Amino acid sequence: MILGVNIKNFDVFTDDTVGMMIGDSAQYAGTAPSEQGIRLRNLNALIGRNNTGKSAFIRALSFVKRCIITDVGKASTTDNRPGFMNLLVDKDKPASFSIFFRIMDPNTKKSDFLQYELTVGASAQGSPYIENERVLSSVRGEDGKIEVREVYTNSSEARLINDDRITALSVLGRLNGSDDPIKLLMNEINGWFFCAFSAEESSDYFSAGNAPGGHKHLNSEGSNVGNVLDYIKSLGDDTYEDLMDEINSKIPTMRKKKKHLPMNLQGSPEKLFKYLLLLRDPEPKSTIFIETPDRDLYHDMVDVLADDMREFTLRHPYSQIIFSTHNPYIVESMSPKEIWVFSRDDEEDYEKADVKITCAGSDPVVMALTEQGVGMGAIWYGGHLDQGSSEYDDEGINNAH
Repeated sequence: MILGVNIKNFDVFTDDTVGMMIGDSAQYAGTAPSEQGIRLRNLNALIGRNNTGKSAFIRALSFVKRCIITDVGKASTTDNRPGFMNLLVDKDKPASFSIFFRIMDPNTKKSDFLQYELTVGASAQGSPYIENERVLSSVRGEDGKIEVREVYTNSSEARLINDDRITALSVLGRLNGSDDPIKLLMNEINGWFFCAFSAEESSDYFSAGNAPGGHKHLNSEGSNVGNVLDYIKSLGDDTYEDLMDEINSKIPTMRKKKKHLPMNLQGSPEKLFKYLLLLRDPEPKSTIFIETPDRDLYHDMVDVLADDMREFTLRHPYSQIIFSTHNPYIVESMSPKEIWVFSRDDEEDYEKADVKITCAGSDPVVMALTEQGVGMGAIWYGGHLDQGSSEYDDEGINNAH
């Protein structure tokens, strides 16, 4: 589970943090999760006007995963990225990412607190390379105090891997006998899922007769939902029937029907069905990132999805969901500490407008309103969360850079 992220000199971010970093962890040692301060939680909503960095934040973490599962060169051009130099705010400086995790060690069943740091620079020709890579661990010392220790460093001066485009984490994390913290981090980041169910239209790949056979997990677009259902059917027990009954009981348009699937499931399944199926994967993702999951959902479906995302985080305390939204309904029952407000200064030159990220839980007025029983959706609708405005969208920012 991600507790905090710092991004420097990448896309719209000059030096911005969401949550807490490893240096902040000592003050929370020994406290219950509910009592800890401003950090990312199991369920997190990113809100704010267009062009405030919500989508850019998710894309930045997608870039980090691409760097690890492929290399920094491919990561800079896949997923419609325009090349590394076009992703830098200041082209004379490297981009850096620091991500603080709480991960369950499968051997000890205890929490490990690890921070992964990646710095990507550009050569004279503009090609990206790994300038520095480091893993830090937060542990309790002999005196009882929390200490930050370095697990490994992969830098230009002391490079562990010959190829400066490939992360050491990706190599060491796959080796038998490598240090447990490295494997934990590799598995955690590899388990990130960037959901694109709310994209304009899903592929009809399966319905067109392609890619037959069972798939164990949904892909990012959800275009293989038919394959996943075939896999569940192949298990040969009551799993499929039980799963369909449970999901259909939640979808308002299916509750009174005897059919087990939404109409035209093989071609264009209801988005809500795909979300509910994803959240019932027996091997849950470490972090699920979703942009506007409420898009195209009627208000009663938004309520179902909000409840189901909450239930997912309760069933899987080491997993989390991070989603962006413009819909007050989906955040109504959330805590202020679960909502992150993105804003930008109102400037005529939007390229110079700084991104500002705050947690709603840090606002005493918001906290006072929730203590009086006012829901977060109503607080947002009442204008207590929005800061700044812009006429540009995230795509404009990317084109500008």
